[in-house]
Amino acid sequence: MRLPFEPASFPDVLDTLLQYDLTPAIIFLPSRRGCDEAVDSFRRMRLPDLPDDHQRRIAQIVAEYPDEAPYVEQHRQFPLLLRKGVAAHHAGQLPAWKHVVERAMAAGALRAVFATSTLAAGIDMPARSVVITASSQRSDDGHRDIKAFELAQMTGRAGRRGRDRVGFAIFVPGPFQDMRVIAEKLLSPPEPVESAFDANYTMALNLLQQMSPEAARSLIERSFRHFQNRKLADRLRPRLNEIKAILDADAKVCPAGDRARTFAAYRPVWRELSAARKQLRRWQNAKRQLDLDDPDTRADYAAAVATAQRLEAEAGSFACFTCPQVTNCAPRAAEMLETSQLYDQLAQRFSEIENGLWDRFKKCVAVLQRYDYLDHEWRPTADGKWAAQLRVDNAVFVGELIRAGIFDVESPRHLAALCGAIAAEDREFPLYDETRAEYLRPLKRVRGIAYAIADVQARYENYCAMTIDYDAGRLLWAWADGQCAWESLLAMTEAVEGDVARLLLRTSDMLGQLAGLAASHPKLAEQARAAIYAIRRPPVED
Repeated sequence: MRLPFEPASFPDVLDTLLQYDLTPAIIFLPSRRGCDEAVDSFRRMRLPDLPDDHQRRIAQIVAEYPDEAPYVEQHRQFPLLLRKGVAAHHAGQLPAWKHVVERAMAAGALRAVFATSTLAAGIDMPARSVVITASSQRSDDGHRDIKAFELAQMTGRAGRRGRDRVGFAIFVPGPFQDMRVIAEKLLSPPEPVESAFDANYTMALNLLQQMSPEAARSLIERSFRHFQNRKLADRLRPRLNEIKAILDADAKVCPAGDRARTFAAYRPVWRELSAARKQLRRWQNAKRQLDLDDPDTRADYAAAVATAQRLEAEAGSFACFTCPQVTNCAPRAAEMLETSQLYDQLAQRFSEIENGLWDRFKKCVAVLQRYDYLDHEWRPTADGKWAAQLRVDNAVFVGELIRAGIFDVESPRHLAALCGAIAAEDREFPLYDETRAEYLRPLKRVRGIAYAIADVQARYENYCAMTIDYDAGRLLWAWADGQCAWESLLAMTEAVEGDVARLLLRTSDMLGQLAGLAASHPKLAEQARAAIYAIRRPPVED
């Protein structure tokens, strides 16, 4: 149930945790902004400073990162981290900041970390207590209820090994907190693990470089993803058979064999015919008053007769036209049409599930053959062998850019800018200065190549995203000159520093793929290595 009163402020929550000796605590919030605002609320509220030994321990941890220390100390939350022991931890933060927060929390030097739920997975940050403020999470489709495994991961952070005999999970009221959902998820088993295994161009090239198509299919059909698909297909099969039996029984009633679809097609024709007959009767009833010697009147009357004759012939092609039971079909036909459409949807879903992974693999093969990375026997061509080394989202896209000479640019800085524009994912990096950049002129050709590949992918129903972001390219151009200060880079964009750092790291990773092509493209590989060196400088670290 949703509680009708206002939630307590976070300083009040932390004060209560301190009174009952329930710190250090991880306080989970639904959004990055919520985490930052929660930390900022301590600027307006009095909170005793951390003990001197805790402050010294935090300072020691920061000093262990000499290259990144200036960026950590310039962080707007650093005074609160050092003196009050509170900090935010989420994807919008610099990696160096997150490392310091994790280390300080593990050392027991902090009181509370405000984090999004992603912190619950994969990071070792022990706490005596966890505070959960929402029973829902944000997703691409809006808010959704928290999943049982997500709640288990969050509550599982409570209790420090070797320090606490018991951990505490505390649920506080809020606009997105529903305790009925929490109770249900606490009592539910975790959702089944879902395989993320999927067919893509790089996988297809590497498998077919090592084995025959038959062996590749056998390997795919032994995968956990295929096993899960078969289990799901087995659950769908009884429902599919049940609906099929209903449709088969109904088909016996109709001479056409498919009453639902036949009547659905017949009914609009019959309605048009009825309207045409009615119009013709009006003409015939008014015939005495009509001047059929008038050319326009005679033409209109002839058109009405022709329409009625055409519709009568069209309706006569249906068994319904002469069936004595047709009037009994109307009430049942609509229901059966819905049932028939449901069957088609389930049958398509069943086919996609049962054979989906192999079908997806074959679609990848078709696109790779279209671009001559595989021959007609599914063997990698010379270009296919170097393209197999590209561990990128869309190896065909990057491969075609290499073939087209897009990356044959005059400097590593130019290469970094182009790769940044392509590596930007779907997150935006709006800039305050929108002056057109000449060094990104090749992106016009990149866009044309992307459109052509998208058309081919659509033809084979194999959709693989391609991103082109001019603003991201301009950020990389600025950073890759080796002289741009981090603060100056952030001043160019509305994006937060964590997203900018992730863009630089993704670009570096993509350049690393190009650097691996030394055997086939030595000049490109050399420039890629130089571009990586320009990008990977503090505070951009793994």
